[in-house]
Amino acid sequence: MRLGVFGGAFDPPHAAHAAVARAARTRLDLDRVIWLPTFHPPHKDAPAASFADRLAMTRALAATVPGSEVLDLEASLPAPSYMLNTLEALAAAYGPGHDWHLILGADNWAGFARWHRPEAVLAAARPVVYPRAGYDSAALPPGALLLDVPEAPEKSTTYREWLARDRAAALADLPAPVAACIRQRGIYPAGATAGATA
Repeated sequence: MRLGVFGGAFDPPHAAHAAVARAARTRLDLDRVIWLPTFHPPHKDAPAASFADRLAMTRALAATVPGSEVLDLEASLPAPSYMLNTLEALAAAYGPGHDWHLILGADNWAGFARWHRPEAVLAAARPVVYPRAGYDSAALPPGALLLDVPEAPEKSTTYREWLARDRAAALADLPAPVAACIRQRGIYPAGATAGATA
């Protein structure tokens, strides 16, 4: 199978995440896009929402994207959540013979050299980079792909700040399944800080 690995804090997930997953599946002819909320991000502060809440929000959004699967895999792996460990665990779970693609934003690609064993990550999965405003996505290694999607203005950080400032307006702008999950679970309560993850 051709499999896409789409990791992130998803704090909260939003329409741009869904658009990237749809575009990656269609343009790369992926059989499945595997969404992986990070458990303990190594290069960012702790997410504002709990892992359980981010998992629930991600499942709510991914259900709107055909061919999606959401895994809580990183909760069972050693901290911090290094992508190489995640890819190795996925390869062990799915078995040999699959074509792995790592879907990541140009902002993450800009810091890729600082990832844990980046060369091993490149050997385990083909990078697929989607554009992010303010980041150069041109210098990709051989075999990497640039996902031709518009730069989306949405950012999780912006939504958290908006939720703290005007909860009703922010919820109205988020995808309906994500907004419903936030309401039902009481995520990002009034007065909470926005946090530092994107």
